[in-house]
This record gives sequence, structure tokens and C-alpha cells, in this order.
Amino acid sequence: MAEVLLITFLVVGLFYFLFIRPTRREESRRKRDLNALRIGDEVLTRGGLIATVMTVDTPADGPMVLGLRLADGVVVKARTEAIQELLVSVEIEDNHEDEDGWEDDEVPAGLADSLGAPDLGGAGADDDGPIPDDAADDASKAERSA
Repeated sequence: MAEVLLITFLVVGLFYFLFIRPTRREESRRKRDLNALRIGDEVLTRGGLIATVMTVDTPADGPMVLGLRLADGVVVKARTEAIQELLVSVEIEDNHEDEDGWEDDEVPAGLADSLGAPDLGGAGADDDGPIPDDAADDASKAERSA
């Protein structure tokens, strides 16, 4: 009788350590990654599409909704359940000059283009002053209608 109980406990323990524990750990990691999603992160969707996070909306009465850029000019909305894994995370650091020689708040022209953001002038750009709010709104309306 003791041998049967010992074998039963060993099988249950083995089952726990081989199947249940790794699954819980993976679910925990996935949940942590989804809650930490930021604009600019690269994700893999469950459908196999690689996308860049453009917006993160968290409504009070529902699940988190992401704006995912699949290609230039192609942005789709998806719930976090559609994300399989986080591929590349954008790191946020203090505002100081890094080894690469540019400050963290400056956006290199190539990075702004790859994120689909308008080039607002980074390091070395001619600064004609701030863009008036109404001009920026007109530009964004024209961009959306195109």
C-alpha cells in the first residue's frame, strides 16, 4: 500500500514539474510582457505577422487595445490576446547623452521614418520655431485622408 502511494506521489510530482509549472511560468512571463508593451515595441501576432506597436489604449471598461503598424500606412487595431510574443522592446533611459553621441530625447531621422512618425527635426535640423497647433491639425487631417 505504501509503495502505491509513493509511486502516485512521484507521478503527480513529476507531472507538476514537467507540465504545470512551465506552463504557469510561460503565462506569467507573457502577461508581464503584455502589460509592459510600449510604443515602438516589435511584436509577433498569433497570426504570424510581425508588427510595431504604434498606440496603446487602455479603456476603463475593457481590455487593452493596441494600434499595430504592419507596413507603411497600414495600421490595425488588435487586442492583447492577438499578441503571441514580444520580439524587440524599446528601452527607456534617462535623458543624457549615450555612447552613440545623441541625447535620448533626440530622434534620428531614420528611426522616425521607420516608426512612421513625422520628422519633427532632430539633431542638426533647422529650427524655425514651433509648429502652430492649427497647422499641425491641418497636416494630420490631410495625412489621415490620404
